[in-house]
Amino acid sequence: MNVVALSADSSAHDLKTLMTDKRQTRICLIDDDIYVRDALAIGLRDAGYDVTTAPGAVAGLDHLMHAGADAIITDMSMPGTDGATLISQVRTAWPQMPIIAISGASQIEGRDMVEVARESGASAILAKPFRVLEMVALLGRLVSSDVA
Repeated sequence: MNVVALSADSSAHDLKTLMTDKRQTRICLIDDDIYVRDALAIGLRDAGYDVTTAPGAVAGLDHLMHAGADAIITDMSMPGTDGATLISQVRTAWPQMPIIAISGASQIEGRDMVEVARESGASAILAKPFRVLEMVALLGRLVSSDVA
């Protein structure tokens, strides 16, 4: 599995360069923070993605089972079912699904967030804060190359 990790100082291409026909690419965005969730959803929609949001892992998994998605973006630190558990469940049900783990926490339960995300099966990891352009670039690479 190829895992890509970016940080806030990673460079991103101009949005126009990144925009291709992504209207058909369905993204399930899962984050308990409404401000992060809404800001990311707006940025991804502006880039041409079809975005569905969920406030937590249970709602996100329910959406995936009933409506499907082409890729998932999930926060790692959420109340209830955390991102690591969700990623493991998704990886079991949809082994090829591109999954991007995001988190503002450097550690989860005393362990390095990047390692937890990688062990859970994340395709890529972004540490908050990051720019929407970084997310768009990363998502474009994962969806176009089917890296899982």
